[in-house]
Amino acid sequence: MSAAGEPSAPYRPNTMADGLLARLRGSLFTGAYEPGQAISIRRIAEEYGVSVIPARDALRALVAEGVLIFRDSRTIAVPELDGPRLADLSFARLSLEGELATRAFERLSREGPEPLREIDAALDQAIAANDPEAYVRGNHAFHFHIYHRATSPLLLRIVETLWLQYAPSMRKVCQLYGASDIKHDYHRAALNALETGQKQAFADAIRKDIRQGLDFIAGADMQG
Repeated sequence: MSAAGEPSAPYRPNTMADGLLARLRGSLFTGAYEPGQAISIRRIAEEYGVSVIPARDALRALVAEGVLIFRDSRTIAVPELDGPRLADLSFARLSLEGELATRAFERLSREGPEPLREIDAALDQAIAANDPEAYVRGNHAFHFHIYHRATSPLLLRIVETLWLQYAPSMRKVCQLYGASDIKHDYHRAALNALETGQKQAFADAIRKDIRQGLDFIAGADMQG
């Protein structure tokens, strides 16, 4: 309780591990680590200029979320999206992100399509420059501009965790095919639906865009 008798917010220290965890999540969102890549606690500590203890705590937090895995008792790694894991990820993303797109539609309609159009234009530039990193960043920005407007913190947090598992494989696909071969026509379909007030068509376009990316990953896995 506060001095005035009002309930106080729970205290949670902003530890060094918390800050490192946020930075690692940002790196994973943009595909900085590859599927199957081992991640050394000591190397992370050196790369981010922290001691071993916060590096260990941050990586173990990502393991607890299912974003990273223990390959054995000592090795932490980025999971590879094998068939069952990809199927589960596909089901969860299509269900939850379609719902977030539906919930976000009214607010997006009030705000107008211009912010999304600007992000989409940057994606066009990434494709023209064949820049996989910029493409992955822009694709993340496009989707989460939408999802943040659904005002559903719980669903948003779950979807963020799903993207942390998806992004490394999508970055690998972009490197394999080249960003110029990754189309995003469904972004344009979503924008057109937003402009014409078609909520269902908007959510459907987002789901089709998600499916397209997942199909690229499945196809790349089949190749090699």
